[in-house]
Amino acid sequence: MTPPNPSDGSTDSDAPNIEVVPLTAAFASVASALHAKGFDDAWESDAIIRLLDVPGAFGILAYRPGDTSKNAEDQPLGFVLVQAVLDEAEINTITVAPDARRMGVGRALLMAVEERLQQGDVNRILLEVAVDNDAAIALYQQHGFAEVGRRKGYYARQGGDKIDALVLERLL
Repeated sequence: MTPPNPSDGSTDSDAPNIEVVPLTAAFASVASALHAKGFDDAWESDAIIRLLDVPGAFGILAYRPGDTSKNAEDQPLGFVLVQAVLDEAEINTITVAPDARRMGVGRALLMAVEERLQQGDVNRILLEVAVDNDAAIALYQQHGFAEVGRRKGYYARQGGDKIDALVLERLL
């Protein structure tokens, strides 16, 4: 289990038992449903499968194991999609189910990505995040990411507003 982080308000009682597994095409519909909970422009399962087929791409799915004694199913908590090219990787998307936020899921996903990338020659991770996504920005900063740029009007909101994206980098 990922230990709770006192600075994010989580406690032992609300921290889920988090397991991570490779995100494969078999889980694409689960990932698509999670993405729809976190993004206005959610990706369909076919788009996720196509991305997983790109050379250097991989995904990781976080879930809470079910309790077989209570006939409870596994609960998907979040996922991340990454593409590595030579010595760099980009996090294409990362999302955590709304009811699992601030419980260490994002941290577990980032740690799993880093572990996977360290098995290769990757020494830099990049990502974009909306400037108004304070929780995600705080998570990334706690995980060692720093701002290296900004993309004006990168994200379109449902109401038509355009939101800038911060470009963040973490050196491994």
